[in-house]
Amino acid sequence: MDDLELVKQLRSEMTETGPDALTGARGHLLAVMARTAPPRRSRRPLTMRVSGLAAAAAIAAAAAVVIAPGPAAVPVKPPASAGTVLPLTSAKNVLLVAADSAERTPQGSGTYWHIKRESEDGRHFWGESWTTRDGQRWSRGGPGNGPGVVKEPSGTFWLGPADSGTEVSMEDLEALPTDPEALRQKVTAMQKGGPVGEHDIALLPLASLIAELPAPAGVRSAAFRALAELPGVQRLGAVEGGEELMIQGGKRESRLVVDPETSQVIRTSWLPTATGGLAGTNRGLFIKLTTGWTDELPR
Repeated sequence: MDDLELVKQLRSEMTETGPDALTGARGHLLAVMARTAPPRRSRRPLTMRVSGLAAAAAIAAAAAVVIAPGPAAVPVKPPASAGTVLPLTSAKNVLLVAADSAERTPQGSGTYWHIKRESEDGRHFWGESWTTRDGQRWSRGGPGNGPGVVKEPSGTFWLGPADSGTEVSMEDLEALPTDPEALRQKVTAMQKGGPVGEHDIALLPLASLIAELPAPAGVRSAAFRALAELPGVQRLGAVEGGEELMIQGGKRESRLVVDPETSQVIRTSWLPTATGGLAGTNRGLFIKLTTGWTDELPR
């Protein structure tokens, strides 16, 4: 019988509530409490076992927390520099890498769109121009011009050669599609005539967009991607400054050196110019191109 049951029994035996009855009950209770209690087994082992089980349960719970699947993680888009880099083993890959670079490159905030064409050794010069965003242009070394800078009456650009292309303004360039296929169709519709032989008529105007024209970043990127899907572009190999590509446009072959990291066309053997002319060299030679926005005044 434990202590609680004993108290209950003693209370049930209390039939009187007088002082003598209470004194007797108290004496009985003290006599029971004075008895020698049987030795009890130590609870330490049990306590240890319980503690061990509790610890195990805690560890299991912690493990469950660690391995329990949580809410679906939101995918984080890695920065462009952390993405998979395409090997530069084909013209398509070179153009796609350049397209990514063009998309990340801001258009610029200068006053003049500057174009300069010269030979790599500096001995030959194919003209230089400065065009403002509102269509004013100054040029130097153009056909029929002297050595000084000349103010031109028009500051439009040619998308493709003058005999088959279209004049475009800054606003026209900014309004071009940024989807590669839509851009290809648009520039094709802007050209006169049709494809020459097996080659797409869009090749040359797309090349103009990536080489000389002040197209917005999204349009330049789309032009690179559109060129990457056309069969008339081949990779010739790595050269100083970038990758050499060949564009077959009708009866002409134009070789471009593209820096995929900057998306700049830094050299060309032949190309329709922004002013509607044709700039080219003998086979094996290149024209060095310098293009970009600048605040430097025409000189």
